[in-house]
Amino acid sequence: MKLPVSPILVALICQRTAAHYVFSRLIVNGTISKDFQYVRDVTGNAGTRDSLWYKAFPIFGAENKNSTCGRGAFPVYNADTIETATVFAGDDVGLALSGPFFNGDSQPLIYHEGPGMIFLGKLPEGLKNLSEYDGAGDFFKIGYAGPDSATSWSLQQYWAMNATIPVTTPPGKYLLRVEQFLASSYLGQSQWFVNCAHVEIVGAGGGRPEGLVKFPGAYHDEDPSVWFREEGTESGYPKDFMKYVEPKPAAWTG
Repeated sequence: MKLPVSPILVALICQRTAAHYVFSRLIVNGTISKDFQYVRDVTGNAGTRDSLWYKAFPIFGAENKNSTCGRGAFPVYNADTIETATVFAGDDVGLALSGPFFNGDSQPLIYHEGPGMIFLGKLPEGLKNLSEYDGAGDFFKIGYAGPDSATSWSLQQYWAMNATIPVTTPPGKYLLRVEQFLASSYLGQSQWFVNCAHVEIVGAGGGRPEGLVKFPGAYHDEDPSVWFREEGTESGYPKDFMKYVEPKPAAWTG
């Protein structure tokens, strides 16, 4: 069963922008932030930070060292300016793609064929500021978006992914991590789009999150949920996306 995930739809007349995409804006109950206001800044595929377009290129491989929060996300480059959003357990949160890369471009959309997930990783005891945290600790999943038909994925042609923070989530500071990846890449290597936002969750707590994982380490490229292919078909793409099995762990609902 697909767990609560509610992507935000945009007009389908928007065209797909060249390159790929980067989840640079935090969403809280429908309010969208500025680029990297609450999200850790990342580098482009050439190691630079002066181009949003380059930052939209994927990370290759499920075990890539940059799979925690994105390429060059730690040490936190925008540590002096990044804000921590206060959110309440039960709120709808998520990350949205950046706006157009260049003047005259259209809004980028999620177009790669593959699932999306949202995780929370609590700031370890002994650290006071999320900018000090490298994300090496445990994460738990709170949202999943998989296929919605034999030929399409539920996030395609959307520009954001949302999930509800479980009402019993222990209060504290967290990395809110979103990932979307291309399954069955004909290149022979998975492509990942990963970013993290800084949030502080307020609530009564009482829950004990389950299904804890670390990044990298949660997935491997040979996992069936990552290497989702069907031999004998064109470029190896499966004929029925509904046969896809959600990567473990399952989302925790509180």
